[in-house]
Amino acid sequence: MLPSEDLRVIISERIGIDLNQYAWDEQLKTFIFAIELNKDFEDKVSRLDEVFKLGLNIGHCGLTAKYLVINIPNSDLYYGKFPALAGTKNSPKGSHAWAVCGDYVIDTSLMITLPTDKAKELGYIFEKRIAPENARYFSEYDLFSNEIVHYKKDPYGFVKTLTLVQAK
Repeated sequence: MLPSEDLRVIISERIGIDLNQYAWDEQLKTFIFAIELNKDFEDKVSRLDEVFKLGLNIGHCGLTAKYLVINIPNSDLYYGKFPALAGTKNSPKGSHAWAVCGDYVIDTSLMITLPTDKAKELGYIFEKRIAPENARYFSEYDLFSNEIVHYKKDPYGFVKTLTLVQAK
C-alpha cells in the first residue's frame, strides 16, 4: 500500500467513516501519477507517481494540489483545515489544502475524491480559495526534492512519521 492509503485507513478509523469509498479510481490515479513536475525546481523526482510512492505528498498537500490545479482545467486550489489530519506531517492542527474541480474535492494526501458537500460534512473547512495565478506559483522552499534527503537517510522512519496522528 502507498503511504496515502495507509493514512486513509488511519483517518477512516479516527472519524468512523470508511474513506475507501471515495478512493481514486484507476483512471484518475493513472492521470495524476503521470503529471510531470516542474523541472526548474525539482531535481530529484520528475513525476507525481514517484512522489506518491515515497509519501512525499503527505505534508506537502498544497504543493501536490497545485500540480493538480495546473493540470486539471477549471479547478481551484483551496487552503483550509481538516481537523482529522491534526498531528500528521506538517499539519499539527489540521491545516490542509486540496483541489476543487466542479462540485468535487480532490484530496491528494488521502487520495480521495468526494462531493464538496460531503467534504464539508466530514469536517473540511474551506478557508481560502487561492487565486489562479498564485496557484501556479512555485517556491524554491516547498519542494518534494528537499524531502528526498530525509527519505534516503531513513526510509522506514520517514514513512512511519508521515502517518503519525496525535491522540485527540
